[in-house]
Amino acid sequence: MCNSWCRVTVLPAVVITLIAVIVAFYINVPEPEAVESMSVAPVPKSIMKLFILGATGPSGQTLVTQALDAGHEVTAVVRNPDKMKTTHDKLKVVKGDIFSESSLQEHMSGHDAVLSCLGSHSSWMAEVTLYSESIKPIVGAMRAANVSRFLGITSWCTSDEKGPFVMDWLIKPLLLKKVLKDMGAMEEYLIGCEDINYTIAKPPGLGDGNVTEKKIKAVVGQYVNGGAFSIGRADLAKFMLSCLNTDEWDRKLVSVAY
Repeated sequence: MCNSWCRVTVLPAVVITLIAVIVAFYINVPEPEAVESMSVAPVPKSIMKLFILGATGPSGQTLVTQALDAGHEVTAVVRNPDKMKTTHDKLKVVKGDIFSESSLQEHMSGHDAVLSCLGSHSSWMAEVTLYSESIKPIVGAMRAANVSRFLGITSWCTSDEKGPFVMDWLIKPLLLKKVLKDMGAMEEYLIGCEDINYTIAKPPGLGDGNVTEKKIKAVVGQYVNGGAFSIGRADLAKFMLSCLNTDEWDRKLVSVAY
């Protein structure tokens, strides 16, 4: 009898080609022309002490660098301090376990905000629990350390609400269903935490590169209607840091895009 791998290999070539095209579009969609930027410059109104999780990942490294450039003091929490290549007088690198409340609380006291760039590899087969299982000890540590401000990253379309056709019918069911579901569980948990002042930035696909002058569209909801399917990590970090200067996005799920 033909096993599951055999059945996959005999899929019509046209279906495989379609999936490849959609994935390529989502990950590397052509960027729109540069336009006037919205006011999201990361220059702080006051210097803050920031506690950054996931600091050695692509988005985390970008956020750490921008926070330091803006004058903030940063504590970068990592599994392996040797992977943190950035050095700075205002940067403290500590080893921590995101699933251990006591491990996080040990270093969190005295900070003004917790910023999370934690990310999980997408999996079509395996369950994803990183977001839902880490947020509980993170919030527990925040309460114990008397820190109430939290900023994190999820994605477009983490709920069952109708979204763009490409997300609802291709990307979500074929590639990201499990990771988006777990992101959504984290968001729901935060909504129920009345003492936590959260802002969740919800980008589409993420790309590399420097900060741009492109206009960043930000809307409360599951996606940006008409928005591009990719945004730079540097511009996402810029938006996150700008949220520290305003209460406009307090306790909101904010989708962003060009």
